[in-house]
Amino acid sequence: MGVLSDYFRAVDSASVVRVLEQTDGGAPLFTDPAVFDGVEAKGVDPSVVLAQLIAANHQVEWRVDLVKETTVWPASPAPGPNGPAAEDDPWVTGPWVSELHPPAWDTLVGVRDGEVPAIVAR
Repeated sequence: MGVLSDYFRAVDSASVVRVLEQTDGGAPLFTDPAVFDGVEAKGVDPSVVLAQLIAANHQVEWRVDLVKETTVWPASPAPGPNGPAAEDDPWVTGPWVSELHPPAWDTLVGVRDGEVPAIVAR
């Protein structure tokens, strides 16, 4: 199984961390009531599929580094060179939440409904 991605909007990364701490790492889209507005996008990973969409929008070649992101969760530091200490370590099991850097989300926000068919075709 690959990594399954969901995308949501949050005021800031601190609010995301608070929700994940309250739900013991539960997906923020599936709280009741929902805390964040978002969408399930299981096959749309940031560095490949989302980056391809952004490349098509800008009419540039796709690059793996086109979408930059910063890890928000797990809130604990990433493991050292010897790897995670246990199988239940969140760096092994997930979930992982990252914040897209502004150029990516600025692009997504700027797409007009009428432009979608041409972007998808590219």
